[in-house]
Amino acid sequence: MKKNVLDKGKFLFVIPLILSFLIITASSGCFEDEEALKVSLEKTKDLEDSNKYDRPVRIGVFSMASPKTTLEYYQGFLVYLSEDTGLDFELVQRDNPAEINYLLETRYLDAVFVREDDYLQGHEDFGMEIIAVPVIRGDIHYSSYVITRSDADIDSLEDLRNKRFAFNSYRFNRGEVVPEYMLDVTGESPDSFFSSYIYSNSQDNFIDMVVQGTLDGAEVDSVMWTYVVDGSTDYFSELKIIHLSPPQLVPVFAVHPDTDEELESKLTASLLGMHGSSVGRDILNEMDFNMFVAMDHDTYVSNEHSSSEI
Repeated sequence: MKKNVLDKGKFLFVIPLILSFLIITASSGCFEDEEALKVSLEKTKDLEDSNKYDRPVRIGVFSMASPKTTLEYYQGFLVYLSEDTGLDFELVQRDNPAEINYLLETRYLDAVFVREDDYLQGHEDFGMEIIAVPVIRGDIHYSSYVITRSDADIDSLEDLRNKRFAFNSYRFNRGEVVPEYMLDVTGESPDSFFSSYIYSNSQDNFIDMVVQGTLDGAEVDSVMWTYVVDGSTDYFSELKIIHLSPPQLVPVFAVHPDTDEELESKLTASLLGMHGSSVGRDILNEMDFNMFVAMDHDTYVSNEHSSSEI
């Protein structure tokens, strides 16, 4: 009988020790969320799969215009994808294309819409994969325009000497200070050729500045020209195109090679079928696209130096 009493006493003594240990451990941060997320559980993969669509699907794009205009440009596109796939979508804009690649590589982004050079870099770095490319006016190539005011006495690149000019900052981010097609004509640095120049990704603001006379000329992608200028009485009659760059491959819609197969399948089917509905065709038309087509890496690269109509 005495032994049982002693055993109970020991048990009662141990309980406060255990509780004290738990309180001290919790206060030291061992049970903080950040640490808890690092615990390896046998069923973690199942939990991830069951919650994989709990957040919006993130689509990354390089900001080709001001944030507002870029969002407006892609808004209908995102709404269409959402209604067609049953998933929520979120647009992620960045000023540096290298950051877009990094965010896809680290899986923060689920898909990206990137230019030729950035796709090729991503493919080399971590196997970025094309799932579709847009057809623009029946071709998988497009150009950059050099624009000026219609009433300006500027009709060629040479006429821009000692003028104020704006470059697309995409080129600067890629290390191409002056586009090769302009160097072929000017043969010198922008410091010696222009009176002043800037780099920016806000191509819609370029257009405003040329119209207002703050800039004498600017470089604008054909897609942004169509979106902002074509059909606009406020802009079209005020501007003219004095030079076209050589054709460059269209941007690609791409994913990480380890993207969830179901998500990739939904995205691919939605993009490739977009032109098959009246709503989809209207949105494509607003983006200056005819349709999206499937294309693999080798086919895309093989068209790098040739104009290919679809």
